[in-house]
Amino acid sequence: MTMNTRAQKFDSVRGIATSRQPVHMNRREVVRMMGGIGLATAGLLAVGRSAGAFQDTASPVAAPQVGPQADGSTLWKVVVGGMDMENMIEYHGFFPGEITINAGDSIWFAEEMPMFHTVTFPGPEQVPPIIIPDPEAAASGTPAAGPPKVIINPIAIMGAGSTSVDGSQLVSTTVDAFAAPGTQWIFNFPTAGTFDYVCIPHSAVMRGKVIVQEAGSALPKDQAAYDAEAAEAIAALHEQGLAEIEKYSTPVTTAKDDGTTLHEVAVGAGGATEVRVQRFLPGEITVTAGDSIKFINQSEGEPHTATFVGAGEAPPEDILPESFADGSPKFAINALTFLPQGGNTFSGTGYVNSGYMGIPQAGLPMEWEVTLDTPGEYVVYCILHGGSDGSGMAGKVIVNAAS
Repeated sequence: MTMNTRAQKFDSVRGIATSRQPVHMNRREVVRMMGGIGLATAGLLAVGRSAGAFQDTASPVAAPQVGPQADGSTLWKVVVGGMDMENMIEYHGFFPGEITINAGDSIWFAEEMPMFHTVTFPGPEQVPPIIIPDPEAAASGTPAAGPPKVIINPIAIMGAGSTSVDGSQLVSTTVDAFAAPGTQWIFNFPTAGTFDYVCIPHSAVMRGKVIVQEAGSALPKDQAAYDAEAAEAIAALHEQGLAEIEKYSTPVTTAKDDGTTLHEVAVGAGGATEVRVQRFLPGEITVTAGDSIKFINQSEGEPHTATFVGAGEAPPEDILPESFADGSPKFAINALTFLPQGGNTFSGTGYVNSGYMGIPQAGLPMEWEVTLDTPGEYVVYCILHGGSDGSGMAGKVIVNAAS
């Protein structure tokens, strides 16, 4: 997908989100629009800021002028995330991860390409989770039929607070990839202090720190030094990502007592680091009918699924766009995708899904095992980052007949 095509798809998604009307989208359409990048790239459709005064001009937009400003302050730059598209390696970090500035200065949080991050200063509050119970369902007092309804945290969709960070309140951007065209995330820091911040969707690993000195203090580094530090960190993460791919690309098998074989497949890689490999590894696996595959999420804090759908069959939608009572957008997560479905045997038809793996605070496991009992070639994909047609984060399973 070219960058122009991706931008067009972002515009289409943004238009749906900003309509503030209940809408229905085919899950596969959402995946195409999102381009398979980032957590819940399947559904966090930001509608731009509800508060603050971020720069918002017609696209294309000239980059802000980093460095000394006319008012005597300095505008600094921190890069938000990054990705090697060819190898599907994401860098879930802020670069540099720590920066020292003076009171009155500002920071431009910039991305090299549309991704799926927030810049969130929690202030005195807890870091907002990306998935929360639906507050309207809880407030109704009527017990829900089936599992509790969960939604994407509205803070990630609407943002919060202003553009000034002093530690007194939660301040957050929307998910940046779907903000209004031309938006530049620039925060001002009027008072001295130390301010930690996170990306809401990737808060398990994506964290940064801003140290604000008194105005006029000597600074330890200039922007060029921070840029060099950032480039070095990204290069190191890239090498780490390639090592993760090599590590999990070698098939791992175990003979079972019943004569079948258990195969292991990594669903994502990177462990508890800023590296996120959005791939099934090995990407293609050959098994014998009756064998089992254990899919293991190897990216701590990064949810993935292992999902099978029969040829020509449509999987359920993952994200169900709705509206709150006040008309603001609400994005519910379908229980049919969030939780395991279809049992632990796939026979080439129907829908069999692991559910979200990798959210321990929600009681969801890091691994899932399934038996393949029917010869054929099948796509296994992550509902969050891929498609049942094999696009994005997807792998191939070849099942040979038993001899």
